[in-house]
This record gives sequence, C-alpha cells and structure tokens, in this order.
Amino acid sequence: MFRFSHHQTTLLALAFVCATSTFAAGLHAQSTIQHALTPDDRTAVQHYTLTEDSYQKLLAIAKDAKANKIQINAIDPNAHSLDDTVADLDKSADVRALLARHSVSPREFLLGEYALLEAEFAVKYANQPGFDSDLANPVNIALFRKHEAEIDALSGDDSNN
Repeated sequence: MFRFSHHQTTLLALAFVCATSTFAAGLHAQSTIQHALTPDDRTAVQHYTLTEDSYQKLLAIAKDAKANKIQINAIDPNAHSLDDTVADLDKSADVRALLARHSVSPREFLLGEYALLEAEFAVKYANQPGFDSDLANPVNIALFRKHEAEIDALSGDDSNN
C-alpha cells in the first residue's frame, strides 16, 4: 500500500493530500486520484461544491487527525472507484471515529478532499504541460484561493511565500 509521510498525511486530511510544491508530485497525485475514480466518480467530484462550512469541517478533521496522530489514507493507488476508497477508510476504527466526531461520512470526506485537492492543483499547476484541471470547478478554486495561505501553513508548504 502507498504510504505517505506525516507532512503528506496532513495534506491528505485537508484535501491537499499528496500535493507538494513540485509539479511532478502534483501530477503524480492527480493521476493517482484519477486512476482511483470511475467516470461517475469524476463527475461527482466535478459537481461537488465546497462551502465555507464543508471547508471548515475538512480543516477541523485535519487538525484533529494531526493532534491525535491518525493517518488518513484518502488516496489508495490500488482503488478503482470512490466506493473502494470509502471501504478502505471504513476499515480503520480511528478514521471512522474521527469522521463521526465531525459529522462527516467517509464518502462526503473524500468528495470534499478530492474537490479541494483538484482546486489546489488547478491553482498551482494549471499552466504546466500535461496537467488536467477538468475536475476543479470555479467555486472550489475560489474557496481554495481564499484559504490558500492557511492551507499552505497547515501543510508546511511555503512555496507561495
């Protein structure tokens, strides 16, 4: 199973899952996500609109996971659908309890995670050759931009400073 560093796990928990300041890492993360989604799943991510409330829940989950050293593996390179990844999250009692504390289902968490991650990719890598920003919708991109400094500070990414 693909393992992430502590920094990357924090990123995952906020939908900034394995993005770093390098394009190669972003492209790899995007291809891993797209591999793990069916066409219907991709459509669900495209149409999932993040709100301030859903963003704040993702933020709280990330902080709670970090404080309690709970690793959330939201990207499984062996998964072939969103349902596969939901099933993987459900296997962890710690993750189930974490999400329940924040009144978020594993599916809702993953949709928010992927939507925010795609928005980050669209902002940071849109002009790079070979990068596909089709999964990011404009509302999610605007929300990411509004919170970019906070997101980067939590994930340790200071590439924009």
